[in-house]
Amino acid sequence: MTIASLQAAFEALTAALAKGDLDGFYGVMLPDAMIMDEDLPFRVDKAGFQAHIAFHGPDNWEGFAWKPSSPRFAVSGTTGVVTGFAMFRGKPRDAGFRLRPMLFSQGWTQAAAGWRLASWQQSPVIGHVTTQSPG
Repeated sequence: MTIASLQAAFEALTAALAKGDLDGFYGVMLPDAMIMDEDLPFRVDKAGFQAHIAFHGPDNWEGFAWKPSSPRFAVSGTTGVVTGFAMFRGKPRDAGFRLRPMLFSQGWTQAAAGWRLASWQQSPVIGHVTTQSPG
């Protein structure tokens, strides 16, 4: 397995989400994937994440985008890791506009059908420690 193939899988996941192709987006997730989203207080699997996204559904949003930046890729055997920053941009129908900067990490596993997403964690940057604690 190569970094290039993992990068291609990540880019396909990102492109599916950007197009609103939820079948393509969910299609690379393992059923028992462990997902910790930045606005959920608990871990969910694929079905739980689908329910979470459906709750926010198109009736509640004029538009949204998940924009990753500075992703880094690592592969060891059949395991891949992607880490980086992302910006969630969303326009709820009721009011306002949301910009949510995040850190993310994804765990991928190689299956016969290609790379599959096994875990995804996102957390707001606002709570991220960026300097060393005082001595």
